[in-house]
Amino acid sequence: MRFQVLGNFEVLSDTRAQTPSAPKLRRALALLILRHNEVVPTKALIDELWGSRPPDKAIRAVHTYIYELRRGLTRPGSGGEPFLQTRPSGYTVRVPESAIDLNSFRVLVKEGREALAAGDPGHARELLNRALGLWQGSALANVDCGELLEAHATELEESRLRALEIRVEADFQLSRHQELTGELKALAAARPLHEGIHAKLMLALYRSGRRGEALKVFHDLRRHLVEELGLEPGPELQRLQRSMLAGDPSLDPPAAAPPPPPSRAQPPAPPAQLPRDTVGFTGRQAVLDEAGGLLAAHGGGTGLPVVSLVGMPGVGKTATAIHLAHAVRARYPDGQLYIPLGGSQPTPATAAEGMEHILRGIGVAPRDIPTTLGGRMALFRTWSSDRRVLLVLDDADSPQQVEPLLPGGTGCAVLITGRSLLYGLRGARTVALSCLSTAEGGQLLTRLIGRERTDAEPEAVADVVRLADGLPLAITFLGERLMALRPVSISCVLAKIRSAKGQHRLSELSALGLDLYDRLDGCFRKLDGDAQEAFLRLALMPRRLFTAGQGARVLGTDTTTADVLLMRLVDASLVEVAGERAAGRRHYRFRELVREYALERMAVPRTAPAVRRFTGF
Repeated sequence: MRFQVLGNFEVLSDTRAQTPSAPKLRRALALLILRHNEVVPTKALIDELWGSRPPDKAIRAVHTYIYELRRGLTRPGSGGEPFLQTRPSGYTVRVPESAIDLNSFRVLVKEGREALAAGDPGHARELLNRALGLWQGSALANVDCGELLEAHATELEESRLRALEIRVEADFQLSRHQELTGELKALAAARPLHEGIHAKLMLALYRSGRRGEALKVFHDLRRHLVEELGLEPGPELQRLQRSMLAGDPSLDPPAAAPPPPPSRAQPPAPPAQLPRDTVGFTGRQAVLDEAGGLLAAHGGGTGLPVVSLVGMPGVGKTATAIHLAHAVRARYPDGQLYIPLGGSQPTPATAAEGMEHILRGIGVAPRDIPTTLGGRMALFRTWSSDRRVLLVLDDADSPQQVEPLLPGGTGCAVLITGRSLLYGLRGARTVALSCLSTAEGGQLLTRLIGRERTDAEPEAVADVVRLADGLPLAITFLGERLMALRPVSISCVLAKIRSAKGQHRLSELSALGLDLYDRLDGCFRKLDGDAQEAFLRLALMPRRLFTAGQGARVLGTDTTTADVLLMRLVDASLVEVAGERAAGRRHYRFRELVREYALERMAVPRTAPAVRRFTGF
């Protein structure tokens, strides 16, 4: 969805307008949008909707309005975090910054102001005209504003005027005096007491050879000020009038600057955006060989190699991808691009934002970046059609986010990381990352704390890997803690950890400062209701390995439905496939950290929730 506040307040989706028709719903949503990504107290909504005389059941009415907004604006099957969230003291709307025209306006004005300060009035004028072009009338024109929204609308109009003044200054520096006079006359008529606008109009007329008209503007303004306010024009305006009367040469247009000498600048260097590699990267050789082979498989073909590394939070997807990217970077002399997509965050990057990141990385000036996603895609695919470039798309959210970012050249390659499989991404090959074995985890710990300590306590090393459940992030975290406590033995540190928090590994790691709960919660929140309930119920099974048939009995459904639900949990990296033990008997398992997360999420004794039969896919 997109939101417009610079003119009529509008809510737009890809297919239709969804602006609430009820006046109070429109007012409530307008306030939430203007204060997006922050908590708007319930009291503020009441003040806006009813002022100093709220009804007796104002809070209940606000709850009803929020319900109506959720029902009208939530898209079916959108999943993930809700658009309009309830907080202890109020409500918050979570939307990308780019979804609101006001934020685009502010970005363009900031860039225009910086361009003008840097001595580029032409670019500044272009940016500021784009910013002012976003306005479709007075701010919130179709909203019956209360006190809070009225203050917002006034501030918006002031920011519009400031942007216009900066653009006028850019026009002055470009000697566009004659073109400005008509616009400035209209502005002066709309704001008959604004001295700054009248000063610009006087100067534009004077530099256009119309000194008499310029002095008449001063005379008319002085008359208005004296008659309405009993005031004389300010000192600056009076100095300008005296300078015009005296024909001061300083008021003449500046002489045109000589053309710059021909540039002999070197072509820009290829982008090299890869984050630094992990020193002494350990393990994952099978994954590196498989993924590296897939990247090289299409070396002379017509297809674009796309490899997706998938695994649970903390399994080392990003570190593995970066290590592999550094290992193969020589194959891609035209550049390596790294784009963080924020798929695990409440508000992932949009495809348009990802494409803007890419275009900036290859050296496209901000003013030359197309405003539409289609235009950005065409520009990048044309640029990359005959180049060899490696893209690393980190923390991807969905195929719809990734597909537009793919380059056009078959000599390029794409390496993606994400927590879920990207079904529907054409040509993508998936490589799953699992947790480390005890031996691999021991090698990682040895790299972190030194072979002398790990050789001295091999059993304690295995206990550390088991405490971390083979998760590289947790092993690395524990290794850093062991390094900080270097004089103390590994077994002694483990004993202190366990004596403080008992036997629940998730809690033990959280007490040390590594909160895996939120990371796993991000995977859980992306599931639909059936998959969430299935996940929680299956986590109560005492078996370490189980089949779809055994899971079906727990879920109260048939084996086929249970198998589909389990594969959805596998796709979300919350359940692992442990292999085929017999024909048609695929075995599944929970990592212990994931199981403990499920039990903590239920926050009840280890008994199953009320049985509900699963009937659909």
